[in-house]
Amino acid sequence: MLVILINKTKWETKMVEENKTESVEEPTIKFADDGKEHKINEMPDNAKELMARWQEKKQVRDEFIVKANNDIDDLNTLLGSYEARMKNILEPAEEKKIEVQ
Repeated sequence: MLVILINKTKWETKMVEENKTESVEEPTIKFADDGKEHKINEMPDNAKELMARWQEKKQVRDEFIVKANNDIDDLNTLLGSYEARMKNILEPAEEKKIEVQ
């Protein structure tokens, strides 16, 4: 039987140590910056249900805002294009006449 020893790199050793010492914090919610923190897993079921609905609606709102901002950007680009086309129709650029000698 052949045994091959594989040494961990310094990076791998560091990552293992960090994962061992890293504490996983429980998710909490507070209603003001200086307010009391409430652990979500200790909340009553009806509060957990409201929390889930709140998170879902917040995601919907955030996606709506991103889409609206993208739509505004697209519309501004389109309006600029229409303005440039109208200007070319109403104020055509004067063609420079080249004299041939």
